[in-house]
Amino acid sequence: MLKKFITFLIFILFISLNITPVYAVTTNCGAALLFELNTQATLYESKANQKMYPASITKIMTAAIALELGNLDDKITVDEDTPYEIYGSHIALEPGEVLTLKDLLYALILPSANDAASVIAKHYSGDIESFVKLMNKKAKEIGATNTHFANPHGLHDENHYTTAADLAKIVTYAMKNETFREIIKTPRYEIPATNKKEPRAIITTNNLLLNTSPSYILVNNKWVTREYEGAAGVKTGYTPEAGNCLISYVEKSGIELVAIVLNGSGTDVYTDTHNLLNYGFDNFEVKNMIKANEFVQDLDVLENSEKLPLVTKNNVSIIVEKGTTPDIKTDVKIFDISLPIKKGDSLGKLEYKIDNKVVGSTDIISTMSVSSIKNTNKNNKSNDVSKLPTLLKIIIAILIAVLTLRIYNKIRVYVIKQKRKKRRKKMREGL
Repeated sequence: MLKKFITFLIFILFISLNITPVYAVTTNCGAALLFELNTQATLYESKANQKMYPASITKIMTAAIALELGNLDDKITVDEDTPYEIYGSHIALEPGEVLTLKDLLYALILPSANDAASVIAKHYSGDIESFVKLMNKKAKEIGATNTHFANPHGLHDENHYTTAADLAKIVTYAMKNETFREIIKTPRYEIPATNKKEPRAIITTNNLLLNTSPSYILVNNKWVTREYEGAAGVKTGYTPEAGNCLISYVEKSGIELVAIVLNGSGTDVYTDTHNLLNYGFDNFEVKNMIKANEFVQDLDVLENSEKLPLVTKNNVSIIVEKGTTPDIKTDVKIFDISLPIKKGDSLGKLEYKIDNKVVGSTDIISTMSVSSIKNTNKNNKSNDVSKLPTLLKIIIAILIAVLTLRIYNKIRVYVIKQKRKKRRKKMREGL
């Protein structure tokens, strides 16, 4: 009874103070992660480091690698084997069919075509194995160290795995490419006629973008469709072993949220995604700390009174809970400086911390080039001139010493004379 009364009082207090409490969010899928894309702030995680099968989420890395290797208008010919060796989702590619990389990428992402993944891989690397090596190499480069790919499409393989935390790094990397962003937010696309096929209309498998299901999901005690307002990608996935998987991206009010849910059953991926995104947008906001090219401090690297101004390289924003005023500490770190310095060189780090945890940072860069510590002198004469201040000090010191000695001698002679006068006077008085 007492516990219920205290809970009621807390509820009344929140209402009276007009405070919005931050409620905990729960998920049903095997693993989940919610983070803000720009700040990389993790807002929620559940088993984010547990090894999972990614299914067609794999195609995010496939697309990212293909965009690095090729151009959208590259002509790609379907090999003789892929149409017969692939299974699962496909767009019925035929041997000898010619498509552009652009068309294959839309097929890869929207209907999640496995045949498109294999054709892309073989075209740019010669075979599947060589392309997969590039995928694994890139994963390690971006810090996805708990990931290993065995193919470019995500069909089940015991040695094909990742984690929600690694997928956050992979999708962050892919989202740096504007073409990738454009593809993943597209709900419908038409592949033009090829040498083998009439035009093909394809649609996304992502119900957050385009709801193709008549069923509803229960979110916050309300029945809603699977679509989410503002959704702009990124990818679905499914195999019996991986379960339902979904990575979603939504930008609203200056916040770019990415929700990752893996190993779900039924509509859990959509329910969990709605709950995660609602939690993020309802309870967090962006706080802009500093803009790019803003002055940080001066650096003493020159012999004269000139200073080297240091500025920020990037904008810095952090994510904070709504209605709170966290104690944000600023920490400026300057590296050990070695010359020469080029304009734009990173000479330090500006970090913002909450509870001693870094929540935002940017490099501190040089605004000019410096070739050496001393000013560049054009000839020996100027070098001699540069030594004059020290020489003058020595001369003045000598003059002062000589003058002091002369004054001392004069005073000493005067004192001796006065003593002699007194002695003579006494002698006369004694007579």
